Amino acid sequence: MGATAVPCSAPGEHPPIVDLANYEERKEEITQQLMDAATKSGFFYVKNHGVPQELIDREFEVNKGYFKLPEEVKTSLPQVKWASHELLGHEAPNRVSEGVVREGHFKWWDTHKVADTAYPDEKLVPGFKDTTKEFMASMPQVYDRVLSCFAKGLGYPEDFFVATSDPKDSDNYSVFVVNFYPKTAGTEWKPDTNRISPHTDETLVTLLFTSPGSAGLEVAAGKDGKAVDSKEGHYAVESWHPCPHIPGCIVVNVGDSLQAWSDGVLKSNFHRVRMPTPGEPTSERYSMGYFVWPRYSDVIQGPLKKYPGITFARFMDVKSKGFGYVLSPDQELYEHAQQNTVVLGMPIVAQGIAAA
Repeated sequence: MGATAVPCSAPGEHPPIVDLANYEERKEEITQQLMDAATKSGFFYVKNHGVPQELIDREFEVNKGYFKLPEEVKTSLPQVKWASHELLGHEAPNRVSEGVVREGHFKWWDTHKVADTAYPDEKLVPGFKDTTKEFMASMPQVYDRVLSCFAKGLGYPEDFFVATSDPKDSDNYSVFVVNFYPKTAGTEWKPDTNRISPHTDETLVTLLFTSPGSAGLEVAAGKDGKAVDSKEGHYAVESWHPCPHIPGCIVVNVGDSLQAWSDGVLKSNFHRVRMPTPGEPTSERYSMGYFVWPRYSDVIQGPLKKYPGITFARFMDVKSKGFGYVLSPDQELYEHAQQNTVVLGMPIVAQGIAAA
């Protein structure tokens, strides 16, 4: 029998771990565990996922080489611009008054002709491109199994999400992102400084790889009505739960697209990356996230039509213009947002966090 998925219900506990070993023989059990985790916190870990640790380690190493390149080399590559939804190449350092909190690098599959423009010359970071492509090629074996279980648990055909998430489809722009967080020692950061602000992902699911010693990734307490306040379409997060690095595991979370396709059964939960607290490592930190997207032309809507039907392209067009936008099933909130020229029930929120 595999590990039992236990919900994260108290401060200090991490999301459940689901064992994918003997997947075909244990599919019913694994489906039950994944559904349990996804309907409660929306976050979980998977182990025995099939991605070799040697490949994971190698991918971390080549990315370290990339981020050490001179700034003029990185700025010569395509530049990520969220506002216009240009998500390929180098993401310029994110700065606050005290200094840089993060920078990133975005990669697409070879399905797209411009994919290779994201990489610097091979001589500058030997093995960067080949290792990254090998790593990306190992992702479908993980998320295909997870998404098949979710399809099964939701009553869809098991292959329901297979076509829409196929990175070899030219209408699919699933993206692989590596984040670099500079060392924080020696700087007095404001108490509320985040390396990544609270947000939900736009994905079907996100696969996140963290490095040993990583700290700071946190998940909101939940959306079961006990830990949040949905008055006026806002959620007030009462507590944050840690998602620490666990050797041999991948952190997986449900995204907005899967939440909509499940009519809100599966939770696209808020998460953030905070600054280290006293006693936590202050050295450089890396994380690698594979963002599993649907096809741009597919209409995202569950059978109950709890959310407004919308193509993923249109959803991203709006969401990319404001970090923190999320889908809302609240019709009154949706209409209010429409009147304020922000579509799809994704209002800009001055206080609190937009409802999902």
